[in-house]
Amino acid sequence: MTKPSEELLPLDLRQPLPRADAAPQVPDGWEPMARLAADVLARLGPLVDRITDCILEEIPTYRSGLVPRRDLHGSVLRNIEATLGGLAEHRPPRPDELAVRSELGTRRALQGMPVDALIQAYHVGYRELWLALVDAVPADQPGTATQLLTTATLVWQWVHEVTDALADAHASTVRSIEARAVGARQRFVELLVGGDLDGEEVPRLAGSLGFDPAGTFVVSVLRVGGDDLDAVELQHAVDGLPGRHAVVARGAQLVCVSQGSDPSGVRAAVRGIFPGAALALGSPRAGLRGARASLTDAELTLTVTEDGTTSTFEDAWLWATLTGAAERLDPLLTDGVDAAARHPHLAEAVRAFADAGFSVSQAGRELSLHANTVAYRLDRWAELTGWDPRTFAGLSRSLAALRLGRP
Repeated sequence: MTKPSEELLPLDLRQPLPRADAAPQVPDGWEPMARLAADVLARLGPLVDRITDCILEEIPTYRSGLVPRRDLHGSVLRNIEATLGGLAEHRPPRPDELAVRSELGTRRALQGMPVDALIQAYHVGYRELWLALVDAVPADQPGTATQLLTTATLVWQWVHEVTDALADAHASTVRSIEARAVGARQRFVELLVGGDLDGEEVPRLAGSLGFDPAGTFVVSVLRVGGDDLDAVELQHAVDGLPGRHAVVARGAQLVCVSQGSDPSGVRAAVRGIFPGAALALGSPRAGLRGARASLTDAELTLTVTEDGTTSTFEDAWLWATLTGAAERLDPLLTDGVDAAARHPHLAEAVRAFADAGFSVSQAGRELSLHANTVAYRLDRWAELTGWDPRTFAGLSRSLAALRLGRP
C-alpha cells in the first residue's frame, strides 16, 4: 500500500521540521536532567509501544476502532518527544508544540473520541513517561534523582497546558459539528413538511444525517408545556439508542424522525426528559414520502393526545383523522355538539353505552343508574339530534360530535 505523503498527514504524524537550534538549549546546572531526558529519548521506541498498549488496555473507547493504532502511536511518539525536549531545556511547551496538540484535539473530535477519554490517554502517557524517567536515573547519581524531583512541577505544567490546548480545540470542533448537524436536521424536517422530495437536497440531507432515504421512518411529535423546547437534550438522549434520529424544534413542538429503532426507546427517552409532554407517534412508513406521511400521522394524533400521555396513529387513527377534518365536519355535527352542551348527562349516557359494548345494562352499572334510565337518555338523545345511538350510523355520528365538539 502506498504511504501518504508528509503533506497529507496530520502534524503529529509527520516528521518534525528541523530547527535551527536543534541542539537542546540546556540551562547551567541542568545538565543531569538533560542527560536523563536524552537517555529516555534514546530508548523511545519501547516506551511509546508500552504507552500505546496501556492506552488501549485501560481506556475502552480507544478499543472501539475510532482511532487507528498507527494514528495513536504516532501521536504518543510526538508528544513524548516534545515533552522530553522541554524537560531537557527546562521550559514549558512552545506555541508550535501546543499547536500540534490543538490539531490533535480537532482530529479526535472529528473521529468521535470523547474529550474525557482523550485527556485520560494523555494522563496515561505522562504517567508512563515519569516512570521511565525514574527507572533511568543512575543508581550512583543521587543528584540526578534530586533534580528529577524538582521537575515534577514542570511535568505537571506540560500536562496542564497540553490538555488545555487539546480540550479547547476539541470543544470548538464539537460545537462546530453540532451546529452543522442542527442546521442539517432542521432543514431536513422543513423539506419533509413542504419541500420537493423529488429533488436532490432531501436525499442528500438524509444521507448526511445517517438515514437511508429508501428505508422505513417513524416520526414522533411531542407537545411540551411552556418554553422548555430543548431539542439538543433530547437529541443527545436518542443518540444513545439504536438506529438514527433527528430531533428539531418546530413551533411549539419537538419532532423526532427515527429509523432503525424501536419506538419504545424514543418513548422512554422522551419521558425521561419531558414526563408531562403529550407524545404522538406516526406509523412506520417507507421512503421520504413515507417519512412525510408519518409526520402527518403524528401531528394529527397529537391533536387528540392529552398531556402526559402517549398515543399512536394505529390506535387513534379515527379520531386523529376526523380532527384533521373538523372544519368540514362541523355542519354535520352541530346538532350533537349543541345537545351535548345543553344536556351533558345525555352525552354521558351515549359514551357509556359505546364503551360498554352497546349494552344498556352494563352502561347503567358503569354510571350507577338503572338500565331503564340509560335507555330513556338514549331515546332522548335521538329525539334531540335525530341520531339513534343504537344504530352504527347514529352512534358513530354521535361519538364524532362528542369527540370533536369537546373544548
